[in-house]
Amino acid sequence: MLVSYGGETGDEVDWTAVEAVYGTAFPADYTRFVRQFGNGTIEGAIGVMIPVVTDDRTMRRVSRLPERALADSAFRRWADPDHARKYRLDQILVWGETDSADTLGWITTGADPDEWPVAVYHRGDAAWVVHHCGMAEFLVKLIRGEFPECPISDASLVGAQGLRFLHDREEERLAGLGVYPWAGD
Repeated sequence: MLVSYGGETGDEVDWTAVEAVYGTAFPADYTRFVRQFGNGTIEGAIGVMIPVVTDDRTMRRVSRLPERALADSAFRRWADPDHARKYRLDQILVWGETDSADTLGWITTGADPDEWPVAVYHRGDAAWVVHHCGMAEFLVKLIRGEFPECPISDASLVGAQGLRFLHDREEERLAGLGVYPWAGD
């Protein structure tokens, strides 16, 4: 379903250090994904980030929503009004983004990270939608087209075969050579 594209993949993360800084453990499916694929993109359409222990605010990494997003009333809309009463934006831990400016994260409620639902800010609908599945299951269901509606603004990955994952290290290396791996796709 998803294959690594060029170069080495996967990231070694000191989960003990990361969990101490982030104040939480991470879902098991996500830690397996990071170990196998790492920090990078699926077909240039979905970016998956890893947690990084750093004070560098410019580094792309797993993070809470920024204060400006929490303060923006346009960003606080939930597709299901019941979810607006049940969840808060400050509970979202962002693990991904799309090339259509959608935000992908977990709603970090409860002590068991494997039970955290995935929340998607669907830029096209300007609303948060909750999916009761883990990160890996979310990606599989998206690619297989198992959601009633595409959960992200760009439906190009739905039903696609042989999707490629490119680690950020490899994408940076290729860019240094003047190669954009997603051109012409």
